[in-house]
This record gives sequence, structure tokens and C-alpha cells, in this order.
Amino acid sequence: MASQPREDGRNRRSVLRLGLSAAFIPMMPAIVRAQAADLPSGPIRIILPTQSGGQADTIGRLIGDRVGAAIDRTFVMEPKPGAGGLIAGEYVARTAPDGNTLLFVTGGHTVAAGLYAKTIKFDAVKDFAFVCQITEASFAIAVGADHPAKSFAQMLEMSKREPGKYTFSSTGAGSTQHLIGELTSRRFGVQWTHVPYTGGAQPLNDVMGGRVDMSIDSMLTLAPLVQAGRMRGLAVTSAGRQPLMPDTPAFGELSDGFFVGTILGLAAPAKTPPAIVARLNREIAKVVNTEAVRDRLRTLGNSAKAGTPEEFTDTVAQYVERWTGVINSLGLAR
Repeated sequence: MASQPREDGRNRRSVLRLGLSAAFIPMMPAIVRAQAADLPSGPIRIILPTQSGGQADTIGRLIGDRVGAAIDRTFVMEPKPGAGGLIAGEYVARTAPDGNTLLFVTGGHTVAAGLYAKTIKFDAVKDFAFVCQITEASFAIAVGADHPAKSFAQMLEMSKREPGKYTFSSTGAGSTQHLIGELTSRRFGVQWTHVPYTGGAQPLNDVMGGRVDMSIDSMLTLAPLVQAGRMRGLAVTSAGRQPLMPDTPAFGELSDGFFVGTILGLAAPAKTPPAIVARLNREIAKVVNTEAVRDRLRTLGNSAKAGTPEEFTDTVAQYVERWTGVINSLGLAR
């Protein structure tokens, strides 16, 4: 008889557990639905403003494959190159804001607002919900191995003695390289002459051959030539020194608070539900901040930088304002 109360207690506890389990069962579908509601259904397309096979495509796949595995979605890269990024930008700005279509934002997006001010059919900031920045990337300034300027300081000194004599190459008027050259020369109080090219190896060959003084290009392009002794690095445009060119001074050392570069990230159409933007942001940031991805981005000349949607929006807006000012001062708007 003494054991009966213990049995009753066990029975009551069992009934209580069953009751709690039964109460929780109807909640489970609701929880699943809530988790699914903050993700788009089906494949997610990343619209590239460039051809496939370039750095944007490589980084897009690096992030998309890993985020897709984490959220059980497939990311598909879809190139829509041309018109300086306007084709891709307009396509995403006008597509349904359901989270299934994202724009791969490059530095060209922040330039286009000013450069194509007369023809652009979307607002580079207001027509997008900026999801997450992925990287920031700096450029480098280099001269041929036989150039008389042995340092950036010496190049500035020579440029001040003979304004307009010294030249820099770019991939075309209004390109990021061109705008960085113009912004840099103004910051340091010198006058350089821009020599535009249409791409290819000719700009580098002309700098190495002494026909043009300076190349302003990605570190990924210039670092191997500097390491091989074919070019001399004068500066990198970042706040601090970069692993790809550790012996080359950074703009932050040469002028307090000055740095310039470009950004990469993902954006959705404006009016995309905030829950979808927030969930994609969290998943992308997790991937970007893994050691393996950060290391891979570093080998591509990029520094991982994933923040909030609000931070990315502010960064894009600041770049748009900066480049539009330079473009307008040069009369380059088309």
C-alpha cells in the first residue's frame, strides 16, 4: 500500500507530459511556416552586371553555394551585362519584390547613377532593398620597374613640379579606375593626365614600357607584376596595408582618413518584405564571416565585410554621392 502514492505521482507526471506534448503538436506547423515565410520559395537568381567567369561571378558562386546549402535553396547566377550595369540594375529594380531575384552590386552600380544621369531609368539607392555587403576591395597604383618615381611621395613631388605631365591609365572615361585617379590627384593636390583604354593588356604593357606613367588597377592584377619585378607598387588605396601587397604604403598612411575602393554585395528590389531581407542578411553574413570564405576572398584581393542592411544602404549611398560629385565636376554625365 505504501507504494501506491508513488505510482499515482508517476501517472500524474505522465499525464502532464502527454498534455504538454499534445499542446505543442499543433504549434509545430506554425513554427515551420514562420521559418519558411522569411525565405523565398524556389531558386534564387543572382543577376550579374558582368559576364560570367569574372570576379563578380566567382564571388557570387562562392557565397551562393554556401548560403544555398544552409537554407536549402539553389542560387543561380544569371549574367545580364552591358550598358555599364544599367541592364542588370533596371531588370532587378523592375522585377517582383519576392526575394527570388537579387542584384550582384558592384562598384559600377555606384558609378552609374552619376555617369548615366541623363539616361538611367532607376534610382541606384531608392529602388533597391540592400541585403548584405560581401566585400570591399582596394586598388593599387603602380609604375613600370624603370620609372624614375621610386615612391608615391616622389611621384607627388615630380607631379607638383610639372603639372599635367604625368599620366595614368584606366579602362575608359568614367570607369572606377578613372574616377579613383581623379579623386586621388585632387586629394593630394596634383594634376595628372588621364589616358583611357578599352581594356585588354595594352594599358599594362604601356605602363611597363614607359609610355604611360601609372596604372590604377586591382591588386589582383598588379600584385603579381610587382612581385615579379615588372612593376613597382607606389600605393594601395585602402586605409591600411593589404596582404597581397604588404610592402606598399596605404592611402591611410599617406593622408589621414583617406581611402577609396569599391564594394560588392547583394540587393533585392525595393519593397521586398523586411523578413526576407533580414533572413538573407543573416545567412549571407554567417557565410562571409567564416574563416574559409574570408581567406578565399583575401586571395581574390577583397576584404570580407558583412554588416546590416542599413549599413550596406548607407555605404552605397555614400559611394553614389562621392562618384556623382567627381563625375559632375568632370562633365562626364551622359
